Amino acid sequence: MTMQTDAFVVRPLTLDDLDALLPLVEALHTGDGDPFDPQRTVDALQLVLSHPEYGVVHVAVVGETIAGYIVGSLGLSIEAGGRFLLVDELYVSPAWRGQGLARALLASLIPYAQSHHCRVVELEVGWENDRARTWYERLGFERHRRFFCSITLEALDRRLVQRLAR
Repeated sequence: MTMQTDAFVVRPLTLDDLDALLPLVEALHTGDGDPFDPQRTVDALQLVLSHPEYGVVHVAVVGETIAGYIVGSLGLSIEAGGRFLLVDELYVSPAWRGQGLARALLASLIPYAQSHHCRVVELEVGWENDRARTWYERLGFERHRRFFCSITLEALDRRLVQRLAR
């Protein structure tokens, strides 16, 4: 899936793109106050590239520069009535914002979601990120009255085993 305008191209990520993509992933993670581990990021991206049934990564390229990216992963939800696509990450470099790259990146996931029979598109956005939240809401995304929570599998296993041992 490739989408092209006069200003940029949206195309699937390749292994050759990983080094150029890492600074964008780092900017997103550190900007959100999340830890950034380059090796863990490369491992996850390589996993998606080698298993397209897990998800997809697209990049927006301006000239020779990767100016943005999006990661979509597949999930299953009874509440959603089946499969859903999670927009795991969407980032456009500040210099390229406001030029339609984010919209094009999001649109690039639709054929993938359709081909995997997704019924819903979900995403998470920080409550403090008013600009992104407003943009998503203008597109029709609805807020849920839930909190997104996470824990590493290792930590959950350790805590459950400790509690069960009591």
